[in-house]
Amino acid sequence: MARPSLRDTLLSALQTLPNAVPLDLVVLQSAPKRTTEIFPHAPSAAVRCVDREYLVVVSCGLPALPDDTGLSSNSNTVEGEKSASGTEGGKDSTNGGKVLAAAISAHVYTLPNSAAELVYISKVDSSGYASACGPLTRVLASSFISYFLEAPGTVAATLFARAQGQYLFPNSVEGGGKRVLGGLGLCGWWKRVFEDAASKVVEAKKGPVVKPRQVELSYLLPSYSAAEARGMLPAASALPAGVKWDYKPPFTHRILPGTSLATLIPSLPDDPKTRFLEELVDDALDKEPYAVRERRRSSQAKQPEDSKDENGEKSDANGEPKDDKEKERAKLSRKERETEAEEEERRKAYAALEKVPTDEFWERMGFRQECASGDVTGFFHVLVVPDPEGGDASSFVAAAEAQQLAAESKPDSKPESSDSSKPPASGKDAHTLPPALVERILTSMLNTDFGNRQLASSGTSFWTQATKSLVVDAIGEKGWDACFGAIAAKQGVQREQKRKEETVTMLQPRKKKK
Repeated sequence: MARPSLRDTLLSALQTLPNAVPLDLVVLQSAPKRTTEIFPHAPSAAVRCVDREYLVVVSCGLPALPDDTGLSSNSNTVEGEKSASGTEGGKDSTNGGKVLAAAISAHVYTLPNSAAELVYISKVDSSGYASACGPLTRVLASSFISYFLEAPGTVAATLFARAQGQYLFPNSVEGGGKRVLGGLGLCGWWKRVFEDAASKVVEAKKGPVVKPRQVELSYLLPSYSAAEARGMLPAASALPAGVKWDYKPPFTHRILPGTSLATLIPSLPDDPKTRFLEELVDDALDKEPYAVRERRRSSQAKQPEDSKDENGEKSDANGEPKDDKEKERAKLSRKERETEAEEEERRKAYAALEKVPTDEFWERMGFRQECASGDVTGFFHVLVVPDPEGGDASSFVAAAEAQQLAAESKPDSKPESSDSSKPPASGKDAHTLPPALVERILTSMLNTDFGNRQLASSGTSFWTQATKSLVVDAIGEKGWDACFGAIAAKQGVQREQKRKEETVTMLQPRKKKK
């Protein structure tokens, strides 16, 4: 029996909501690409991974208001799209257009030998315009996480919770519909989301296909003790038997073999741990700051490598002509030198981070501005491993180590190269998009104004039409159909006019009590 797609799983979860307005779902997934940037301070041959980027967006009907004369009465649903119940998408009953309501930006990394996956929740946001949809963002987030945790193999999901006015919907904090959550409220919200996801995973193991699982939940509020954290956040909900919260940092178990922080803690996009690792390496190796290096590298990339003389012939920086073969040899030689220099830098960084104890790293994290700026922040982590014979979740890559030991025990066999790590089956689907296209669509959403109903509605219409056009150009109409789904409004559901939508990104400073 084939495993449902992410789109189908999220549609099923959203069907449980008491939505008084129609919902549209768009799930975009990039094709797998190889990367070593998740472990930039370790020799690249040992840390080649596969990265897939996900963008999940839900839009909802926007009820018309008496004074909303500027809004179009037409639905923003693309003509010809079908709802989950099989009805054609057309004008919705709200008569107020549609608006992007919630979104998730995430990365899924497949580690060497495909023995484990790491799900990194980069950003989650709500626009504040979905008050008639129930706990939309919470259901979307917990269902997204649990989908990957239920996959065969060893999987971890992680995130850093930090309150902010808006992450994915610019100016949405000005729209008047966002409920203010400070850092403490945000951490409590994410704790409940992870509990929901863990419960779904344990429930799934009762099926005939999924193997027994072990689930390990952990969280850390930097600069707070375990006793303080327990008093600040709500008590755990009714978790399944054998599942409990541990107050400890993420990635306490080894991700890859080795004794350095370089292979223990991954460098994830826009993450405080990543920036701290960079600073530790810069200080140890007496290098210029990471931000300065990135700016110089960017400016150098814009400079042309070759120039042309007045006759149009290619020449080097000194004006000496080069034929194609000579130019290729020069480029190859330069590339080899750059690769060797990068590998040497990685080896030095690995040795430098090996001298930093793990406990010291996390203690110092609590004093960094990103974690101690007056508001509460938190790291949340869940680890799920197969438990066929009562195994322990003490190693994130136990399966990978077993494969490596088995290979080394055979005298005639060669260790499997990290390049042989193959993307999982879900990465080969026909509806995957080029990574650059997913980034382009995300950037387009980040350039949309959600400051009021009219701007949000018109921006949603433009973004939806442009996204469909780009996706259809890349993978065709059938590909778009695999990315899109719709849910009709529930009949007889009373809209709550005064209740503002639950949101997860509003900044409200809170100072730590002494």
